[in-house]
Amino acid sequence: MANPRKPLPKGNKKPPVYTKEAITVSLFDSLNIWVEKKSKVLTITALSCCALFSILLFQAKMDLGADDSAYLQRAFDFIHKGIFPSYQGPLYPLVLSIFMAIVGINIIFLKIVSLVFNFFAVYFMYKAFKNRIPALILHTIMLLYALNTYILSFSSLTYSEPLFMMLQSMLLYYFFKLGDKLEVSEDKTFRGNIRSWLTVGLFIFLLASSRTVGFFAFASFIVYFIARKEYKYILYLVGAFLIFQIPMTLLEKLIWHVGENGGSQTSILMLKDPYDPSAGTETVNGFFQRFTGNSISYLSKRFFQIISLKSFDSTEQNGGLAFFFLVFCVLSLYRAFRSKKFPMLFVGLYVLSMMSASFFAIQTRWDQPRIIMVFVPLLLLLVFYGLYDLLKKAPWGLQFLMIIVIIIPLFASLSSTLKAAKTNSVVLSKNLHGDVFYGYTPDWVNYLRMSQWCADNLPKDAKVGVRKSGMSFVYTNGKEFLAINRAYYTDADSVLAFFKRNKAEYVVLASLRMNPNVADEHSIINTIQQMMVPVAQKYPQKLKLVHQEGNAEPAYLYQIVN
Repeated sequence: MANPRKPLPKGNKKPPVYTKEAITVSLFDSLNIWVEKKSKVLTITALSCCALFSILLFQAKMDLGADDSAYLQRAFDFIHKGIFPSYQGPLYPLVLSIFMAIVGINIIFLKIVSLVFNFFAVYFMYKAFKNRIPALILHTIMLLYALNTYILSFSSLTYSEPLFMMLQSMLLYYFFKLGDKLEVSEDKTFRGNIRSWLTVGLFIFLLASSRTVGFFAFASFIVYFIARKEYKYILYLVGAFLIFQIPMTLLEKLIWHVGENGGSQTSILMLKDPYDPSAGTETVNGFFQRFTGNSISYLSKRFFQIISLKSFDSTEQNGGLAFFFLVFCVLSLYRAFRSKKFPMLFVGLYVLSMMSASFFAIQTRWDQPRIIMVFVPLLLLLVFYGLYDLLKKAPWGLQFLMIIVIIIPLFASLSSTLKAAKTNSVVLSKNLHGDVFYGYTPDWVNYLRMSQWCADNLPKDAKVGVRKSGMSFVYTNGKEFLAINRAYYTDADSVLAFFKRNKAEYVVLASLRMNPNVADEHSIINTIQQMMVPVAQKYPQKLKLVHQEGNAEPAYLYQIVN
């Protein structure tokens, strides 16, 4: 047996000493190694799940939310009337108008466009963060993104969210590519990297054109460059953006006269009540109340509903949970800054600035999940990365707890999506086989059939006042209706003057439910009834019943006789 104390022969190196600490591999390390080996398979799996469930959850009929049909109407008006779609961001209606000019108001085709946008949103999310964050976190987010029931449902709606999320992912991808180039390039001037800067500027311009809040992406870029002491890049970015924004603004003013007639989304957001301008504009204190109310609602309720950890029927809100959530996001941002994980630093700045802008801007009464839905994948990324970074040196048991935290929303999303796909299968089959109204409740079936009856039986130029003009427009292949979104007047003479001024000779009184799940004749959207009842009481001879659709929850068409 060799003497352990005997010196090693000359020229030989001392063998390494393996301590327990040196050979210990953490749970995170083991999982990352496995995930990296299976990266290609996991990526294909996530993208395949996204495509498959987008098809299984496909909605071949229009959503009841007003914006689903409103975007189509704006695209149609741009093509046929030359009206620029300035409200809610012009980009999405402009994109739709390209396809609509080719296929017309083809609901299924136009919804497939959204499905494609959603698929590429997931794809570019992967491209943006590949090799920039731990593989375990990246592929977890990919699966959560691809399996999320709520996001998938939007992939077959004609809302702007799928387009916005695709542009958001592409912006991150090209911005990170620009950062990689600047790190290794000796020429860091604007001219030397003009193509990359213009690409980033273009995607900020497109993001801002698709949704007003997109302009606030600038805040994240500015703070990011200040944090890195790269001040000149702020000027480069602003210049790249203005190269696109200035010509577009001039075109909007000179050709379409945008802004001359008011009614912009910004002016509506400034109101205390978007449906009652007489209530006046919001105060500074009111905006901070909006921020607080929206933060509690979206961070303690809507976020958890979207990731399938809370029922959509729940109205429970928790200020403490919202505060903890926000604090943890800020701490994750701080850890990214301290550890110089610049991609995560930018993500944190971006998502917090965009959410803050949204929470300050929108009235709390809207409370729509899609306001925060577009940021949910990035929020999950920020939260999971923060947990990962916090526990990367923790004992195996604590790291295992984080894996449980990851698994729970994964299984919840998969379960929710499978259930939704099963429910949707019958409706989708009926819709694709020609029963276009299958899946709507009787109140909506009668309303839409009445709209079609008006298009088929009234004179072509006859204008009809309706409560849901967008839906009537889509299901009559472009017939123009008079939109009555609120009870503008409640005295008979003013109501009659309103219809005369708008050259409308007909009005539809429908039984649209306030609660879609409850059929109650006393709980209907009675906007038009509020206007027409005073007329019926004072001038009964001026209202002539022309047609009725349905017996249960019927829709009535009245002619207004002069």
